[in-house]
Amino acid sequence: MQHFERYAVVNLILYPSYDGLWGIMCPVPMFRPRLFLIDTFGFIFRAYHARARSGAPPMRTTGGISTEAVFIFHNMLKKLIATHKPDYIAAIFETEGPTFRSESFADYKANRTEMPQDLGEQIPYVQRVLEAMRVPILQFAACEADDVIGAMARRAEEKEDVDVVIVSSDKDMLQLVTDRISMLNPMKDDTWYDPAKTTEFMGVPPSAVADLLALKGDAVDNIPGAPGIGDKGARDLIARFGSVENALDHAGEVERKMYRESLQNNREQILLSKKLATIDVNCPIEWDLGALKAQKPDAAALKPLYRELEFYSFLREMGPLDDTAPKDYGALTNAEEVSAFLAQIPGGAPIGVAADSSAIAISYRKSHARSMPMGLVPEGFLQEPGRVKVTHDVKSASMIPGNGYEDLMLEAFLLSADPGGCGLEVLAEKFLDRKLGDTIEHRADAILELYERISPEIAARGLRKVYDDIDLPLAPVLARMERVGIRIEPTQLQVLSGRMDAEMQRLSAEIYSAAGKEFNINSPQQLGKVLYEDLNLPSPTKYGKGKITSTAADILETLALDYPIARLVLEFRQLSKLKGTYVDALPLLIQPGTGRLHTTFNQTGAATGRLSSSNPNLQNIPIRTELGREIRAAFVPREGWDLVVADYSQIELRLLAHMSGDPTLTKAFRNGEDIHTRTAAEVFRVPPLMITPEMRRSAKAVNFGIVYGQTPFGLAASIGVDRKEAERYIKSYFELYSGVRTFIDATIAEVRQTGIAMTLLGRERPIPDMHSRNPNARSFAERTAVNTPLQGTAADLIKLAMIRIDRLLSDKKLQTKMLLQVHDELLFESPPEETHEVKQLVKREMESVYRLSVPLLVDIGVGANWRDAK
Repeated sequence: MQHFERYAVVNLILYPSYDGLWGIMCPVPMFRPRLFLIDTFGFIFRAYHARARSGAPPMRTTGGISTEAVFIFHNMLKKLIATHKPDYIAAIFETEGPTFRSESFADYKANRTEMPQDLGEQIPYVQRVLEAMRVPILQFAACEADDVIGAMARRAEEKEDVDVVIVSSDKDMLQLVTDRISMLNPMKDDTWYDPAKTTEFMGVPPSAVADLLALKGDAVDNIPGAPGIGDKGARDLIARFGSVENALDHAGEVERKMYRESLQNNREQILLSKKLATIDVNCPIEWDLGALKAQKPDAAALKPLYRELEFYSFLREMGPLDDTAPKDYGALTNAEEVSAFLAQIPGGAPIGVAADSSAIAISYRKSHARSMPMGLVPEGFLQEPGRVKVTHDVKSASMIPGNGYEDLMLEAFLLSADPGGCGLEVLAEKFLDRKLGDTIEHRADAILELYERISPEIAARGLRKVYDDIDLPLAPVLARMERVGIRIEPTQLQVLSGRMDAEMQRLSAEIYSAAGKEFNINSPQQLGKVLYEDLNLPSPTKYGKGKITSTAADILETLALDYPIARLVLEFRQLSKLKGTYVDALPLLIQPGTGRLHTTFNQTGAATGRLSSSNPNLQNIPIRTELGREIRAAFVPREGWDLVVADYSQIELRLLAHMSGDPTLTKAFRNGEDIHTRTAAEVFRVPPLMITPEMRRSAKAVNFGIVYGQTPFGLAASIGVDRKEAERYIKSYFELYSGVRTFIDATIAEVRQTGIAMTLLGRERPIPDMHSRNPNARSFAERTAVNTPLQGTAADLIKLAMIRIDRLLSDKKLQTKMLLQVHDELLFESPPEETHEVKQLVKREMESVYRLSVPLLVDIGVGANWRDAK
């Protein structure tokens, strides 16, 4: 930034002498104060469209508010202030209404498209960001932002001892550049333009930029210019004649006929073009430099805005506002202290409860909590009728005495459907602007305060029934399942591990043979080199640092249709994953005390509402492959007992029939037809008796592909046909089940309007990308909008069935235990004398859990292991 250096102050340094004082005049390099003028809308508009062209997905809050323009502008502003520390600053906005340019030329800016709706919705938020950052906002009637910036820059240059920095990516602004006025382009790596840089970039000095635009025209603002004179011609003419007016006056001297005639025949248009291109530095503005003095942001205004826009990383950077707020925390050590504390709590007052392995903390008012040894808490207090007790993750807090707790985590998940946004620390930062302390007193205090904020939203959003009937009562059911665990047979897995080793060695040999050399198959870099350089296979889009070519599964699946080595790599990868994740890993996770695996079920692990499991994940063991079935053979019941497996049959397709009301699909399920055979007959246009197993498998892929929004390309890859054939299959499907097409279109339209997909039972999932400009993001959002009601409702129904079955097993005092839930499947272990009754009970409850227009059907199997339960 050497161009800002000024010898603006001259210091007089005095030295004593015999004759008195003498001195030396010493110029000292200083920086003038700087005024930064931000071309606000110009920057936002260009940044918005640059992001759109990049293909990056749009940014939206869970409530559907578009935020990418606000985010980009905020980052630019934050970086600008932090890096350059302006002394004065202002953000200039466009004004509404006519200007002298639109009055002079009706087609001025006629090429510009209407502002996109999602961008227009963000402008008020940009203004709020500026207000919270205490950056003055300026706009003046009948003046474009360029003119306001030009007038302010000239006033500052003439009247004040300041330098001016124009923050813009608009080349028109370069006509304002002088020794005291420069331009900073944040869109171009913070490029600075002084007179020399401007001349280098534009090919003319700043004083001639308007002349250049007048001759070559400007498509962005629809300035016509001189027909036939382009960028190079305009520069040459200005270099020769100095200005538009001089070029027009000496047009007859121009040797090139096209240029000469253009100047001679379009004088008025060219002069009008210069008028349009010239920034009006005499625009009537109010000048008050002091009002533009830079100030610190208003944290009290900025933090709520960050929360509203869900800019949580910026919230964390700012730190909590109430770090110094007094906290009345303490530890109670004996029964007398505990009794005295509990006696202070008003009857029926809600309490926040947190616990660790040995202590419990209770809070009944803000910033006030006490911890105490677990054994000193009277169980009667925590079971007092009418008292609301709240904790976070009630399933994991099973060590807390008493029952009937409210679960803050489950309530927060119902509001957001965000698997990563329900931790207590995240909630405290999001809702309380608080960094959660390390003690259980901090947690109990935060739990109570968060509950008082979040719980009313559950009722306001109509989610209370889902919470009361499904999510909360399911938590203790899952806790019991986790404690019971499930047996596995390690010897079965050891045998399978040996078989898989041998198979992987065989596959490795075949891959090396096809490649012509040995390499690390598990290395994406080495595999990519073999596939795309050595073997010259068709290369997909490259990405990432170093331009490594993708070897992702979807890419290899496409290549596998024509190249055996890709199929072999996919088989090798699947074996390697199954062996490492399950076959070799599961025996190491058996708890010595129980001899069983104890997975953890996560109620907030999937946005659709499905359960997930972890440590270990038992929900991703493949069922359709022989090796996956062999892994399931290692899951066994208690010695001498039976394993009972209940599985909903095609529940999502049955839900599709119910929700769509399609008469053909509904009739097929009511009549007990094989829906895949029925679809195959229509798709392949042959009688049902002529349907082969391969045709039925393809029809099954079509049926389920429709549920998951599969594209013709994806369907073609999954069943091994070309894209046109896959398109024909899908077209035939919708001709057969026209009600499904209507349902899909209506669902997408509704979610596009509301931004929320909903299950039959009322669970919500925000889907913010329905209006995305990115086709891939928008397409994914539309598929999610259709799939969520189906998959989410299926998840809700099996949860309801689990709650009812668990209650009946307890009421009947049966020994049978529920062990696992794997999406549409439930596993039980049962003593032989109870097996028949349990089969009937489970089938009845699962099939009658919710009344649909088509029957729910459950397949029940019994066996010595998971694989063989039939």
